Amino acid sequence: MLGRLYFLRSVAFWAASFCGLMLIYGFSTWLPDTMTRAGFSVGSALSFLLLFQGGAVIGNLVAGGLADRFGTKLICGVFFAIAAIGISLLSVNLPLLLTYLFAGVAGAGVFAAMVLVYSYIGQYYPASSRATALGWAAGIGRTGAIVGPILGGFLAGAGLAVPWGFYSFAIAGVIAALIIFLLPRSPAHVDVEKSEWI
Repeated sequence: MLGRLYFLRSVAFWAASFCGLMLIYGFSTWLPDTMTRAGFSVGSALSFLLLFQGGAVIGNLVAGGLADRFGTKLICGVFFAIAAIGISLLSVNLPLLLTYLFAGVAGAGVFAAMVLVYSYIGQYYPASSRATALGWAAGIGRTGAIVGPILGGFLAGAGLAVPWGFYSFAIAGVIAALIIFLLPRSPAHVDVEKSEWI
């Protein structure tokens, strides 16, 4: 996993996991407070959190089927991008129903993308290092779960929660999407294809 062929790829997966868990824990922690600061009532703000979390159920079901059909890499990257779009649109003054919709879309994108990161890692590495690769990605990604709420707290304390409480997490989603899209093909898959031609 840390050999010459896989080291930079492993770092990329760590970064994607970091961004994904930063989104999940950071945005979930501060979403109600940020929406309240944006002018919504406390009840509405809590509804946003419910929709954000509830979107995960639909997102995982849809993303799983799409990943089976179109490939895990593509759908993982797309759902990170969907998360970024959904989060950024929460900063826009829109009708309440549309804002609720984008909260659900953001949740669907974030949670589904994070699940697919782990799925993609499982497909990317050879069986001999798969568990190690997943462990490292999950372990390093957990630092994102720590940084996310700290970042949200800093922005709230500095009076920047609106709009930067949305933009900063949306940027994390864009970074994760780019990482996934730009990852080269697995060396293991390339080796298999070469062996088929020998």
